[in-house]
Amino acid sequence: MKFCCPRCRREEEIIGDTKPKCLICDVSMVQATNSYKGLWMSPRFVISRMKLLIEKYGYQDASTNGRFKKEREAWTSGMYALGLSEMQNREWWVEIETEEQTPDTRLHYMDQGSGRNCIQTQSIEIVDWEEHVDDPTKLIKQKCQRAYPPHFCLLMLARNGKNLDVELLTQEVLRQKVPFGEMWITGCLAEGLMTMVRIVPNAFRFDFETARSLEKLKEQRDIMQKLKRGTSTEVQELGFVYLPLP
Repeated sequence: MKFCCPRCRREEEIIGDTKPKCLICDVSMVQATNSYKGLWMSPRFVISRMKLLIEKYGYQDASTNGRFKKEREAWTSGMYALGLSEMQNREWWVEIETEEQTPDTRLHYMDQGSGRNCIQTQSIEIVDWEEHVDDPTKLIKQKCQRAYPPHFCLLMLARNGKNLDVELLTQEVLRQKVPFGEMWITGCLAEGLMTMVRIVPNAFRFDFETARSLEKLKEQRDIMQKLKRGTSTEVQELGFVYLPLP
């Protein structure tokens, strides 16, 4: 089994000892968590995780290999959540769906407006606008032909660097029967500068600097987990969680 030291971050494969101690720090090591199930991850955490994945496997493999689909979807959702955090001054969390076909991810924030913790959730369906696709309208039309609940949000990641006529795209999309409550397109304008463009239910654009926005979230905990109903709080901090890269 894989273990990691919470102090020095040394990783080790250990057999026959379920409670090992770090040989350097003499503290109990943490066993690997091999599933995303039930984990709420900060935008900063999932964005950093994708960076580590690219460093380990290279950009081409990390960005195209089906093995890393969940990590890519978490990164796209994380960038969207980062923009929402900057725009709304809220602490958003990313949860990867591990059992159902849809949605791809869920975003959560804690609403304390009523005097108690109330979890607000947005279900995200993700589609990539890749280099070999000239017209993103076709991708959106394909998604709109499927039956999605009205509370779902369609999030398109523009990965091809092509210019987009937002007004024309909006006109084309609104001719369709759109099942989604919201529809956003996000992409990189320049190094370190992201944009988010909403086309449903109405037009809106927000640009943000990733480094500046990530710096604002440095105090946000990496991972939380929702507790069962009936407990005094809705979520709990998990402390150090060893989540090895795929």
